[in-house]
Amino acid sequence: MRVLIPLHITGFWYVVKSYSPVFTGSLGAGLTLDPPIIAEASEGSCKLTINNTCIETPVISTAERIANLELTKGINVKSKVMLGNGYGLSAATTLSYLTLNMLDKDVTLNHISTIAHVAEVLNETGYGDVIAEFYGNGLVLRTSPGPPGIGSVDLIPIKNSLKVITVPLGNLTTKEMMSKYGSLINTVGIDIYRKFVEEPSIESFAELSHEFSLRVGMLSKDLNVLLGNTLTNFIRNGSVLGYYVKKRLLTVIAESDYLHDITTALTKTVGKPKIFNIARHGLIVM
Repeated sequence: MRVLIPLHITGFWYVVKSYSPVFTGSLGAGLTLDPPIIAEASEGSCKLTINNTCIETPVISTAERIANLELTKGINVKSKVMLGNGYGLSAATTLSYLTLNMLDKDVTLNHISTIAHVAEVLNETGYGDVIAEFYGNGLVLRTSPGPPGIGSVDLIPIKNSLKVITVPLGNLTTKEMMSKYGSLINTVGIDIYRKFVEEPSIESFAELSHEFSLRVGMLSKDLNVLLGNTLTNFIRNGSVLGYYVKKRLLTVIAESDYLHDITTALTKTVGKPKIFNIARHGLIVM
């Protein structure tokens, strides 16, 4: 059995806290990306192996405790990215781990995803990645907080010609991000979210995600000037819809016909890019 789950890079959001982690989450919008992670059960002693490296993560331990799991199997994950860069990999691996260990226990995928979501919230590793990755299908708008079955999403259509280019600029955990930017995230996030729901489109998403990351401070003024100079011609001719920074991850939304020129320009100025397709699926069990 294999589990495929898209990655997720949110563009803007704000945290909605509740008396229960089940009802805690975030409202915002983000992009789900391919290639997905591919997870399979393993017989080794390591609970989570990503690209042949054993990873220790408290999120999976928390999920095991909530689900009362014993005698679990580890999972091997193939992924284009690693933890800590802002791709929603923690949620994807936790959801994969639970799915591969619980599908023979007469439970639903919504139940499994609820445990993954709660484990993410308790560890402060994510507030909206589980539900976004569960449903997938491109530009995902989180309209009420929580996991699938409790929270809700809406989907904004995206044309097939778009690609997502990312450049990791460093590591920053969700907990560190919320400690540094938390008050601004919630203040600015509410304002940006309200603007987006009035005009939900990929163009609006690109523009508002840029505004959000600049106002919050994840996109520094110096980096914004550098990127503006680097991408100005591409933005002018419509081949780049926009760019933003989530944690320390630069994200550029671009037309596929111009990928070579755009990635060459980014390589010269900020670092080595990774190119992703926009995922047209959510959680898949094969």
